[in-house]
Amino acid sequence: MTTVFPLFQQYIEPHLVDAHLKIQNDFDPVLSPESSPFVLKSTKQVSYQDILKVLDGSKVCSSVQNFTDVYLRLPGIPSNGQLTEGECIRVRICEGRFAVLIREPIREGNFIIQPKVDFDISASTVAGLLKLGYQAVAYIEASAVIYQDGKILIEVDHLQGVTNPYIQIKGTNKEIVSSAASSLSLDGSYTTKSYLQIILESLPVDDNVTAGIHNQQAARLQELVEFIQSQMVCLMICNPE
Repeated sequence: MTTVFPLFQQYIEPHLVDAHLKIQNDFDPVLSPESSPFVLKSTKQVSYQDILKVLDGSKVCSSVQNFTDVYLRLPGIPSNGQLTEGECIRVRICEGRFAVLIREPIREGNFIIQPKVDFDISASTVAGLLKLGYQAVAYIEASAVIYQDGKILIEVDHLQGVTNPYIQIKGTNKEIVSSAASSLSLDGSYTTKSYLQIILESLPVDDNVTAGIHNQQAARLQELVEFIQSQMVCLMICNPE
């Protein structure tokens, strides 16, 4: 566990003594790298019709997911300049639910291999992290259009503040993922950058950074923190002890 998910031991495990978390996982985290998806991420724009051509038409289904990822960081953690995911706890807000996403991606050429642990948490848990001293230092707001046929998943991500969408091809079979990407003529357009890195690089170079927070993100981060705190208050009112 400590080798595959060092962030768990560093940031989550110390708080489990007094925490009340509902963890929902149907896999063994230690074995998850063996079933981790292979991901190819590209900046190339691909049409809906072309995407359907590489999927099994009899099994394809689609969905749309809107989400906000908030990155929480303990003040005082040494940083080598630009903020990285390894310094943060990533909390996803999607359809009124909160989840911690732990990612330790492995980069292999153009591929991103993503061992992961996701678990649902309550708004009060996020608020508790803020009370412990964690600071909201960055966020991503995105809309993802997802197409899948049981073998591969194709995700078109529209990141707020980024002009062009990104496309991700995901699957547990490396050859199938590679073949689908080649069929979409993605070769030569891959990136292994995280979305956090992409968002931060899209901010103006001269954007001031105060306490590790880009000024351009500061106001929205404050709104997100207030939203999290308001959700905790609602829970306390609706579920008094």
